[in-house]
Amino acid sequence: MEAVLRQLKNILELLAVSQTDRVREWDQHTLQRAFQWAEYCEQLHSRFQSNPTVRSALEAGLKDTNQRLQDALPAHSPVMFSDLAQCQHKLLVHLLSNPYSPNSVVQMLFPNPKTAAQEFQFDQSSFITCKSALNLLCCSFDRTSHPGLQVEAEVRGKLLRELLNSLLTRSGNEEYARTVLDSILRDSAGNTESLYDVIAAALLSDDGTNAVTQHFILAWIQDHDGCLSKLCRSLSPGLCTVLSRQSPEFKQAYWGVLKQWASCLQYDVLESVWVPTSDGPVTFNALADRLKDLLNSEAPLKEETETELNALKLEDGDFNVKGISVWTDLIIQLKIGS
Repeated sequence: MEAVLRQLKNILELLAVSQTDRVREWDQHTLQRAFQWAEYCEQLHSRFQSNPTVRSALEAGLKDTNQRLQDALPAHSPVMFSDLAQCQHKLLVHLLSNPYSPNSVVQMLFPNPKTAAQEFQFDQSSFITCKSALNLLCCSFDRTSHPGLQVEAEVRGKLLRELLNSLLTRSGNEEYARTVLDSILRDSAGNTESLYDVIAAALLSDDGTNAVTQHFILAWIQDHDGCLSKLCRSLSPGLCTVLSRQSPEFKQAYWGVLKQWASCLQYDVLESVWVPTSDGPVTFNALADRLKDLLNSEAPLKEETETELNALKLEDGDFNVKGISVWTDLIIQLKIGS
């Protein structure tokens, strides 16, 4: 047991180092050994999770080592016994989240598709994840595909979706998937518009098999205050329409944002126009343009948009003169019949 506890301590130290600038010194041998030790952790969890005596000893060892590491590295995140079951993914997330991780380290994860599985003894989903991550970090294009969406963002978004898919196909990885998205959000500080394009591309799906990942991304966005509104404002009206046509869940979330934006408009009696309040995110015309794009879509989105607008007009008093209800005035501007 002493040997096992000593090895467990070494593995926790390795995970802690993977979050520091020391990862710059890692080479192929170090990386290979790191994932082998992570796999060993998963075997420990599988073998002893139902053994109260051994599990208690391991948990005590984890507690002592976590405390020592937190004293030395305040940013160290404690590793619980349950975390050992997904130790390879935890190590992977640390490497992806660490700005000091050199691209060469990520490239080592799959030097050659024919030999990678032999050189690195970690599971197939981790291999796919690493391959996606490298492309996500390193791809570069400069063309336009979907309305307002660069091909670079589209490619990165598809790879992000593949990365999330590889995590979410195994139960218990939801927290790690959120960590990946959180790290991308954190690392994109100052360039969130590019991030939102990547997220939009990750939400796009041509085959309809992406519902779980779409739901996960949307839930993550809605968990961050104001993120959904910023996402929708950053994306073009056309792209929001594409997403609304494809995903009922996004359409519902988008309508929630449109209603919130409308609530931030007030009527200027002197100028006879609707103007944003001090914290209003969009103008009346910008809101009208987004609704117009939805109305120009094919059925059933066109009819659903007309129905929703008429319902909002009715809910707001069903006025037919301008300057009283923002929804009446939007309908008048869009020339929608009752």
